[in-house]
Amino acid sequence: MLTIAEESIGEVVVISLKGTLMGEPETSEFHEHKFRLVESGRTKLVLDLSELRMINSYGLGALIAALVSTRKKSGDIRLARVSKEIDYVIQTVQLGKIFKIFPTVQEAATSFY
Repeated sequence: MLTIAEESIGEVVVISLKGTLMGEPETSEFHEHKFRLVESGRTKLVLDLSELRMINSYGLGALIAALVSTRKKSGDIRLARVSKEIDYVIQTVQLGKIFKIFPTVQEAATSFY
């Protein structure tokens, strides 16, 4: 199960993911949320992963798809507060090379400016 919360820091939207990102319906919920933001012109996104407990290949695919579609709209996605377990998965599949990862939400948001 996935819970999505959203807050704004200036032009940056912080999306907090809580629970798991392991397939349906979680990945669809995440895609729809991100799609609404990007289509409304909110393309500077920070994903706060501090409360994401589990992720698998479907979840990683959702993150990659979100990054690609956001960059197509001249935006970007930063990851923040990534737990050791989730960071291990991200680094194992070398996604740390395409995502900018920050220790805090504030640092991730500031990196857009």
